[in-house]
Amino acid sequence: MARDNAPAVTISPVLGLVVAIAILYFARALLIPVAFALLFAFLLTPIVKRLESWKIPRAPASVLVLVVASAFVCVVGYVVTDQLISIAGSLPQFSGKLNARIDALRGSSSSLSQVISEVEDIGRDVTEKNNASPATQQNSAKPAAPASPLRVELVESHNVFQAIRDYSGMVLRPLGTAGLIAVFTVFMLIDRENLRYRVLRLMGQQKLQATTMAMDDAGQRVSRYVLMQFCVNAGFGTVMAVGLYFLGVPSPLLWGVLGLFLRFAPYIGPVIAGLLPFAVTLAMTDGWRTPLLVVALISITEVIIANFIEPLLYGIHTGLSAVAVLVSAVFWTVVWGPIGLVLATPMTVCLTVLGRHTPQLEFLNIILGDEPVLTPATIFYQRLLALDQQDALNVLETLGKDKQLIEVVDEIVVPALAMAERDRHTGQLEARREDFVVETVNEFVTELAESESMPTENRRLQQTRVFCVPAHDAADEIVAAMCAHFLTREGFPAITFPVSDSPGELIRNLGGGPADVVCISAVPPFSAGNARKVSRSIQEHGSAPRIIAGMWTHDASSPAHVERLTKALNATVVSSLAQAVAEVRAFDEASEPVSEDGASRAIQRDRC
Repeated sequence: MARDNAPAVTISPVLGLVVAIAILYFARALLIPVAFALLFAFLLTPIVKRLESWKIPRAPASVLVLVVASAFVCVVGYVVTDQLISIAGSLPQFSGKLNARIDALRGSSSSLSQVISEVEDIGRDVTEKNNASPATQQNSAKPAAPASPLRVELVESHNVFQAIRDYSGMVLRPLGTAGLIAVFTVFMLIDRENLRYRVLRLMGQQKLQATTMAMDDAGQRVSRYVLMQFCVNAGFGTVMAVGLYFLGVPSPLLWGVLGLFLRFAPYIGPVIAGLLPFAVTLAMTDGWRTPLLVVALISITEVIIANFIEPLLYGIHTGLSAVAVLVSAVFWTVVWGPIGLVLATPMTVCLTVLGRHTPQLEFLNIILGDEPVLTPATIFYQRLLALDQQDALNVLETLGKDKQLIEVVDEIVVPALAMAERDRHTGQLEARREDFVVETVNEFVTELAESESMPTENRRLQQTRVFCVPAHDAADEIVAAMCAHFLTREGFPAITFPVSDSPGELIRNLGGGPADVVCISAVPPFSAGNARKVSRSIQEHGSAPRIIAGMWTHDASSPAHVERLTKALNATVVSSLAQAVAEVRAFDEASEPVSEDGASRAIQRDRC
């Protein structure tokens, strides 16, 4: 039975993905207006709410906002179209200049064109000779007039009704789509609470909080994205209009407005926005200076926006990675055509938010989102498993750039050792990789001690001695050495012990007393049992009454669990090196003052 059910788990996600893509493609005539209506509803809802706060009913407020927005778009479209028609009508006057430029380009490449033409002629002659029959080759000397075939062209007669049908289809189809988008938008604005409740009911009342968070998150991210995109595009259009004005290009405001709206189409829009004024200046001006300056202006502006401004703003406000933005643009363009290019980022934002709040669709957030999918400790451990020592140390430097060294060790190095211990105990870690992990971390600890060792004259010596004891194996010993290093840096005389069967006896032989502290180092997965053995050995020998149990990477969020560990170990439980240093400092401050005699201090230092 288990063997029969296994393929269903593997095939069903692929089948679901294929069905979803098929629905998006074949139902695009309906889904595209719905997507645009959702986008406009996200944008216009804050304005409708503001009008409602002024005691205007929702239905009139929604219609009023949509009418004003549509009128603005129509006015801008009319002005832009009128100026474009005017410029297009004046272009034939400058056809002579355009032809002269084309002739100049042809003249500059005439030698290359001649070479290409000669090569083509030679290739054509060779092909004709190879394909000719023997009889044809014998009669080739006889001149014959080639008979040119008559060209036959079928011309379909058009009547008035067919012309009306063709032109009405070209005009009525976009108008019908625009009207459908307007109707959907109005109903979404008026009935938004009802739609929200239906979505919540569809997702299930058990997921009420997750669905509410997903809807709020999607609305905020899409609204902020569209707002930031409008601001960025407005900046692009402003720079373009001002620059073209100083370059003397006709109608600079027109090109700036076109640049603003065309840039809503990623990748293609800026190219079209730059080609239009370039073509105009090419036809209306003398020389190449102005056209090249137009290209330089738009190219530099687009490079700055695309590489510096957009990654900073869009990465924060959409939660998408740069690769996700590019892949989504290609995907939605293939599925929905040029309109999909405009809707690519908002639709992908919604999918990412859905994956963030739905466990079954978490893969969407992992693939498309910009949040880290691996912890720094996991990345560091992966590079160690790859036997890449230099890259692993580079990971420490990169991920720990703005952190203190003890935080880097607590958050990256120690958890990586814990992962290695778990893999070793489950038999998933090869011996050579285990040795490499231990050697690399040991080298890191050695370099750490050498680079951060503080001169004795600049170190404030503390009274409390600390014995750092590993609980069981090499990983415990490595973290114990790290703990001793950070304690020494704080001025505490600290010594590290090797792994021993009787650590209590070793500490007693070194003269451990009531003023000293023992710090047990225990790395998972068997940290509790190993730490209990060491703590019992120390207590049996009466070596030191103050014990700190370093249960590294232990989850200290449950006070009841920490209390049980404290009673079982008869020790103060900590989960990080920073906490261990803080506890030692607290013990030192709470201890009774000792003699200030210099000889006494020297004896204590010599013992360590």
